Amino acid sequence: MNHEKKVEQVHLLFHRLVQVMLGYLVDIFDEQNLTLAQISLLSVLAVSGPASIGEIAGYLHTGQSAASLLVDKLVQTDLAERTDDPADRRRAIVRLSPRWGELTKRLIDGRGKNLVWLRGLDDIKLTAMIDALTAVTESLGKDNILKEVSHDKSHAE
Repeated sequence: MNHEKKVEQVHLLFHRLVQVMLGYLVDIFDEQNLTLAQISLLSVLAVSGPASIGEIAGYLHTGQSAASLLVDKLVQTDLAERTDDPADRRRAIVRLSPRWGELTKRLIDGRGKNLVWLRGLDDIKLTAMIDALTAVTESLGKDNILKEVSHDKSHAE
């Protein structure tokens, strides 16, 4: 198989991997009855860490009242926590709750299936997977591909 065919095969396999992982996400988010806007807010908090309502509104490109309503809904479902900012009591700081940590653990564990599957692989395949996943994550991080995709998407709207 020539280089270009290998590139195409890796691209297709990576696409399939993303589809499978998104399937896990959809299942978990569906169980929680989360909207796309709420999922976006959870993603923002997962990346940015604790943030004020104003910062969240900026990240989501929405108004502060809309961001505050989203936060309220996530607080009601116990996926986020809102506390007063000790430096300025007029500001609220929002962070992910311990319950969110439990949900992400379920996602990472793939409901226990991933570890069982990985334990069934021999050392040669595990080493190949480590090498491949390391190369992908290093490449994505080095080239800021994920940030570029997110940036391009926000400017397309």
